[in-house]
Amino acid sequence: MNPKTTLDHWNVFKTVVEQGSFHKAAEHLERSQSTVSYAVRKLQDQLGASLIEIRGRKAVLTPIGELLLEDGKAIVEGMLQIEGRARSLAQGHELRVRLCVESCVPRRWVLDALPGFRARFPNTLLDVEFLTPPALLNRFHARRAELYLLSRLPPDDIGDELCRIRLACVASPAHPLARQPHPLSRKDLALSQVIRCEDADEADARDGARDRFTSAVIWRFNRYDAAIEAIREGLGYGWVPECMIRDELADGRLVPLRLAEGGRRSLPLQLLHRNRHGAGPATLHLAEALTSALGPPDAPAS
Repeated sequence: MNPKTTLDHWNVFKTVVEQGSFHKAAEHLERSQSTVSYAVRKLQDQLGASLIEIRGRKAVLTPIGELLLEDGKAIVEGMLQIEGRARSLAQGHELRVRLCVESCVPRRWVLDALPGFRARFPNTLLDVEFLTPPALLNRFHARRAELYLLSRLPPDDIGDELCRIRLACVASPAHPLARQPHPLSRKDLALSQVIRCEDADEADARDGARDRFTSAVIWRFNRYDAAIEAIREGLGYGWVPECMIRDELADGRLVPLRLAEGGRRSLPLQLLHRNRHGAGPATLHLAEALTSALGPPDAPAS
């Protein structure tokens, strides 16, 4: 069954409502007023319902018109999106760009790079995934995304280092380690539970259930927000990105631990392309936006 109404009918109807009169709608559409009136009348005839009534010089929606207006807008806007997407594809723009981000990267850093991308490529779909390192590497090996933000590169791959993410060794102020009057040694740390953010498979592949620096028993969480909450609750100490716990450090819910050695750690955040030479304009623009947002390689992330 073919539709009786046309896209133009709905567009004229929408314009009359937005402009408030047939006369203004005709000027906006650069048509004669009789043509605009005919399109609305034809739409109403095909639907068998009155959508607009004239009160004085103003076009006013009927109750049925109010209900159908949003449907009409969706039809027109959907077609405009299709046309815009077709133009973008004809110009060589990608239909979709996928970005995989390691979970240690604050979401705000990524979001700061997106407004310019949306303005430049409004018809390109964007998929962003925040993943643990093993899951991200699986995506990379399966070639599931165009861009990857990660701290651990696959073997034999070269990425662009954007910045370094500072890690802070922290605990709850009520934790025994936080109350020690002296700098903490490895022996001190070995007596306490460690909270780490990693997949179980990642830890098993590396060194089992023991921390390679302290021999302490590890509790693993696959999300940083969960690991940070566990540390806040006093369940252990841990190394977490400093930029993720600014509020907790400022209000005292977490405190940095004084270590006798090894008190500075950081992760090199790197940008990796699936295929740099074959990348489209939207992918290259997003890569440049991320590079600009995160700063030069020697700029520490804090």
